[in-house]
Amino acid sequence: MNVVVLSSYNGLPYIEPQLDSILTQSLPPEIVLIRDDGSTDGTIQFVENYIQNNQLKNWYLIQNSVNQGWKKNFRQLLIDAQKFEPDYIFFADQDDIWYADKIEKQVKILNQRKDIDLLSGDLDFKFEDSKATDPHLYEFLDKDAEISKYPMTRIFKAGFRQGMTLAIRNTFVKDVLDFWKEDYVLTHDMLFECIGSILGTAYNYNNPVALQRRYSASASGNKFIGIHDSKERHCQDLSEIVVVFQKIAVGVLEKRNSEMLSSQEEYLKWAEERYTVAKSNRTVKNIIFVFSHWKYYQQMSSRLRDIWFAFKK
Repeated sequence: MNVVVLSSYNGLPYIEPQLDSILTQSLPPEIVLIRDDGSTDGTIQFVENYIQNNQLKNWYLIQNSVNQGWKKNFRQLLIDAQKFEPDYIFFADQDDIWYADKIEKQVKILNQRKDIDLLSGDLDFKFEDSKATDPHLYEFLDKDAEISKYPMTRIFKAGFRQGMTLAIRNTFVKDVLDFWKEDYVLTHDMLFECIGSILGTAYNYNNPVALQRRYSASASGNKFIGIHDSKERHCQDLSEIVVVFQKIAVGVLEKRNSEMLSSQEEYLKWAEERYTVAKSNRTVKNIIFVFSHWKYYQQMSSRLRDIWFAFKK
């Protein structure tokens, strides 16, 4: 069974083409779950009418009583999907357009390759305004092959592809949900892609599966810490993102008896110590920590970040 999960919030100007592209899939999903996060622009009424007018008995609209943000909304959608016992789950945003054979192509590969937990895809872009950003997709070395394996990343960082391209085996979803607590506020696509890269079970289909509409007001993406942020914000991010990701990753690896577990536990220890040192507010101690744990950072920007905030009070 294929289940599509879509998070909506004030998406009235954009949502109809996305719904149409799901409805007209060459391999239609058995279930479509739409969870609205408190829209006030008519999105809820539009979706209700859309479901009724097209007589879609397997499409469900769920309304949050309070706005909880798109990150928590996607987590809840994954929980909602479990009662249908799906084989695969597909993330959908409210403002993109899937190509007609997206589900069919991804399901075919997942059925053939039981070793793949997560399959993303390439995509095309439509820039809606002059301030829309270009995401500059990660380029796989074997991009001419049908599929490419994700390189391993031990840390939580920007994903390889946008969440709206993902098809995920539900056994993987359940493993992650076992350790993804309600108060953990993580970007859903980055979480699955990064853990999948550690497990070696994440791949990309090197053909476009959708059109992403890019515009300056989009809610997607993750706000990364910058030099103008406070030391408190820096430490909060280390605690709520960096450490939490490692806890989930270690939990999943332990559940799967992965040979990568012991080395990932080292990264959890590093993340926890990194947070503790940052909170100590001792400049020299912070700088020594960066250089003595150089290999764990994996990105120069993260090293420079810690050095910069070592001088902030």
